[in-house]
Amino acid sequence: MNSRKLNLALLPLDDRPVNYDYPLYLARLAGCALHVPPREWLGNPWRQSQHTRLVDWLVQEAKTANGLVVAIDTLAYGGLIPSRTSPDPLEVVLQSLSILRQVKAARPELPVLASSVIQRICRNNSSEEEKDYWAAFGRAMFRLSYLEHKTALGEADAAEIAESAELRAGIPDAVYDDYRHGRRRNHAVNRAMLDWVADDMLDYLILPQDDTADYGWNIVEARALQTRIRSLGISERAITYPGADEIGCLLLASAICRQVGFKPRVWPRYSSVLSPGVITAYEDRPIHELVKAHLAPLGGSLASSAEDADLQLFINAPTQSQGEGLYQWLAWRGVEILKSETTSPLILEMLEQANGDRLFQVTRREMESPRRSPEEFARALWAEMAAGRPVALADVAFVNGSDLILGDLLAQNPAVVGLCAYGGWNTAGNTLGTVLAQAVLCILAQRSGSQPAQMQAHLEFLFMRLLDDYAYQARERTLAMLEDLPAQGLPPTFERIPEPAFSEIEASIARRLQRSAAGLEQVFIRSGKVSQVRVSDIYLPWKRLFEVGFDVKVTLEK
Repeated sequence: MNSRKLNLALLPLDDRPVNYDYPLYLARLAGCALHVPPREWLGNPWRQSQHTRLVDWLVQEAKTANGLVVAIDTLAYGGLIPSRTSPDPLEVVLQSLSILRQVKAARPELPVLASSVIQRICRNNSSEEEKDYWAAFGRAMFRLSYLEHKTALGEADAAEIAESAELRAGIPDAVYDDYRHGRRRNHAVNRAMLDWVADDMLDYLILPQDDTADYGWNIVEARALQTRIRSLGISERAITYPGADEIGCLLLASAICRQVGFKPRVWPRYSSVLSPGVITAYEDRPIHELVKAHLAPLGGSLASSAEDADLQLFINAPTQSQGEGLYQWLAWRGVEILKSETTSPLILEMLEQANGDRLFQVTRREMESPRRSPEEFARALWAEMAAGRPVALADVAFVNGSDLILGDLLAQNPAVVGLCAYGGWNTAGNTLGTVLAQAVLCILAQRSGSQPAQMQAHLEFLFMRLLDDYAYQARERTLAMLEDLPAQGLPPTFERIPEPAFSEIEASIARRLQRSAAGLEQVFIRSGKVSQVRVSDIYLPWKRLFEVGFDVKVTLEK
C-alpha cells in the first residue's frame, strides 16, 4: 500500500506540541491523512480531558481508518499527568480501555498500535505534574525508590541501607502507601496491555520508561514487564525502553512502515569512539543499545556496513557523561561574563553557584573535551551528504537542548537543509525517536517520488527542530531564565509562570525566537530550495519555559 493512500487516526498523550503537532507534520511528510481530536478535548495541567468525546471520536475514526495509534494513558486516565494523579481504581481504568476491545472486535483487520507509559518517579520537590505531597517529599521518594531497589538486589552498602531506613522513617505512611498503590494500579494496566497483545487486541505496544535511572521502583516494573513480554512470546510486537514524548511520532512512522513493508537498516556514526557505551541522563542503557531499541517499533535493525544501510545516523554523543543543555551558555561564556562590567548581578550569582554544581562541571568538560570534535563530525556529515547518502543527525551530547557548538556549525551551512532529520531535544530517547521517525518517512517519500507538499512538510519540521532544539532550548531559554524571569521579579525556574508576568515573558520569547528564525531562514534560502520561511503563533503551551510551541510555513523555491 502506498503511504499516500493511508488514513490514520492518532489519540495523543496530551496537548503539547511534541505529542499533538509533531505527528501532523510527519504525516504530511509521508503524504498520508492523519486525524487527531480537537486539541481542547485533550488534558493539560489545568484542564481535564473530555473523555466521553475522545471515546466517541475514536469509535468513529476506527470505522474508516487504515490504522490507529493510541496513547493508552489518555484513554485510561485522561493523559500523562492524570496517569500519575488519578484516584480511579483498576476496575474503572480497565473499563475505560474496553472500547479498544469493541473497536478490534468490529474490525479485526484494523492495525492498532499503542503506548502505555511506565510511570516516572520525579526527582524534584515539585507537585506541578504530581500529587500535592510531591512538593514536600519528591526528592526523598525518588532517593528511597533508588535505594530500596538497590538493597533488594543485594547491591547496596551499609551506608545506603541506613540512608534508606532513615528516608522511609521521614515519609508518612499515608504518602508512601498512596504512591505505591498508584504504581501498582498502573503496573497492572501495563500487564493487561501485554495480555491484549498476546490476544491480538493490540498489534504493537511500546511501554516507555519515563525519566529512567539505574535503580528504582519503575525499573523493577520495567524489568518485570520485559520478562512478561518474553514469557508471552511477543518480543516482536511489544517492547519497553526509555522514552515518552517521542512515542506518538515513532508509532506513526511504525504504522506507515508496516503498511508499506519497509524495514529500515541503519548505520550509526558517532562523534567519538567513546560514545556508544555512554549511558545518558534519564536512560538505563548505553546509547548504542538505545538506538537498537528505537529501531524495534520500525521493524528496523543495524546495518552491517554503511554501504548496506538505508540511512546513516550521525549521533553526536558524550564522551563520558551527558551535560545539561541549560548550562552550555554559561559554561561557554563564563569567563567573558565574569570580565564584563555590564553583566547583571543575578547572572554573576548564577554562574558562581553553577561553578559548584557537578552537572555544570560535567557540561563544561564535555564542551571542552579533546575526545570529541564537533568540527570533524560536521565535516564527515557534509561529506556523506555530498555523496548523495541519506543522513540524519541525532544530537544527544547534552540533555534538554542540542550542542551549541555543533549547532552553530550547522546553522552556518545551507547544506543542513539536505538532512533527512535532525533533533536534539530533552532526553536521548526523545531525540532518537523523533529523528528516526522523520528520517524513515523522508526516505520513503524520496523513494516514491516526493510531492512538493511532502518536501514542504519535511523542511518545515526540519526548521522547527533547529529553531526549537538548537536556538531555543540550548540558548534562548537560558537567556530567558537569566533575563526575562528576573525582570518580572521571578527566580530562574521551569515551573509555571504566574500572571501577569506570564504574558510579558511569552511576548519576550516570541521576540527572541523571531530573531533566531530570521537568521535560520537565510541559511535555508541559501540552499536554493526555499524562498521564504515564516514562523508564527509562538507561545508557551504549558505556561512555563520548558517547552515552546509555534507554527512554521516554508515556501519552496520554484
